Amino acid sequence: MMYQSLCTEFYDLDKKFSLSDEINFYKQFLDKEMLVLEPMCGSGRLLIPLLQEDYLIHGVDSSTAMLKSCKERAANYGLDPTLFKESIETMALSSSYDRMLIPLGSFQLFYPRLIAFNALQNLKKHLKPNGKLILDLFVPWDALYENRQEEVTNKEVLLPHGGKIIHHSHNTVSKHKQSIYCNSSYKKIIDGQVIAEESEQMHICWYYRYEMELILEKQGFKNIVYREEHFSNEDHMIFIAENA
Repeated sequence: MMYQSLCTEFYDLDKKFSLSDEINFYKQFLDKEMLVLEPMCGSGRLLIPLLQEDYLIHGVDSSTAMLKSCKERAANYGLDPTLFKESIETMALSSSYDRMLIPLGSFQLFYPRLIAFNALQNLKKHLKPNGKLILDLFVPWDALYENRQEEVTNKEVLLPHGGKIIHHSHNTVSKHKQSIYCNSSYKKIIDGQVIAEESEQMHICWYYRYEMELILEKQGFKNIVYREEHFSNEDHMIFIAENA
């Protein structure tokens, strides 16, 4: 399973909220009259800042822990977001949307690729005519250039009232399949004692520019625009696709 309670707690301390340059990037595609959907919204990293600026945005995620955190974090700012616990590829929401935002490579968590294609089809069904899907993707160039098939990483975040959460990840890269298998563990340590543990497995796929443009075209999108952007101290591959 992905994004359980301990992972969510780590994520919220590690990523918190979107920085202003990322928020401003997405705002150029929005206006206050639009109905916006953030599929894979998680704990509201982008959704909550946009709500604070009075954008009408709904969120969808399959993680109970992430949605619970989103509700709680939004409540701290006097907000009550509209959230749905659904899988993107099977959701059937009652609304149609002017814009959909999937930031920070979240789309790349769909695995195998057939699920990603089904997700695109279902997202398209929920877009209004001429509505736009905005995808932020990345390619793990470092792993490819350095020819690293395996990588072990360790990262920790400090808890507000003492203690820490340690994230250990063993990643295996398959260049030909264009995917990374991540086998992770989380440990919550207070006063030197492990008080909670969690394991997590996920695949991260990547897509190259022209490959993704062809995929979007095949799924029925039109007027596809590709942009290379730099915000939040990272490079981003942005695809803007219109519902035909």
